[in-house]
Amino acid sequence: HYFIQSNLRITMDQDQVDAAVEALMKHSRAKESLSLTDTDARVSIQVVFKKIPPKTKHPVTIMLKHAMYNKDPSVCLITKDPQRYYKDLMKSNNISIARVIGIGKLKKKFKELEAKRILCDSHDVFLVDERVLPIVPRWFGSYFYKKGKAPIKVDLTKKDIKSVIETGTRSMMVSNLGKGNNLSILCGKVSFDNESLTENVHSAIESLSKYVKWKNLKAVYIKTESSVALPLYSALSNDAFKIVT
Repeated sequence: HYFIQSNLRITMDQDQVDAAVEALMKHSRAKESLSLTDTDARVSIQVVFKKIPPKTKHPVTIMLKHAMYNKDPSVCLITKDPQRYYKDLMKSNNISIARVIGIGKLKKKFKELEAKRILCDSHDVFLVDERVLPIVPRWFGSYFYKKGKAPIKVDLTKKDIKSVIETGTRSMMVSNLGKGNNLSILCGKVSFDNESLTENVHSAIESLSKYVKWKNLKAVYIKTESSVALPLYSALSNDAFKIVT
């Protein structure tokens, strides 16, 4: 029942995690079955810190075991110039990318808010060459973040470029670490099976442990956008937060 990372024992009770995921998904699926619209609500873990952790200079990468998408995602890759070089690089490595945009073209063609919105709504994932990442977030604007499509950095100088792209599509960028006592990390959707969602909870916490000391965690919860938060872990006493299903 322990999840191990970097010789640090993270005492998240597996039975507690399983029970919380099962209870949340059971409630959410029942709610969605009564809905007239296909919402497929997003699921996130809410982390509460004892003390505000140190600010990070750049957004941190949270890697999930399973991508947030139930289908092959439409991926947009934003690169250094020249754009053609990276289009050819993707093609020569048999990597399926819906669109490659050089930073010069991004600045020129997507100045207007409406153009940015159309671009955002046209793709599921936005991967960004880490060499141009510092200027992309402010260029994107808030609309991308509201849609849960924050740019995900990738290192296009690595040899195994296919692995870099595949890992990127399974990652989330968290930009507000160190700005408060709470942190929200997307980890799945209601359409996920329980096992996949549970594995994403663990992989998200594993990624977070690279930036935050476990002893600084006060509590971890799981919730959808409209549900109550169900406890996964508490530093006080896990026995006090048991969920009976």
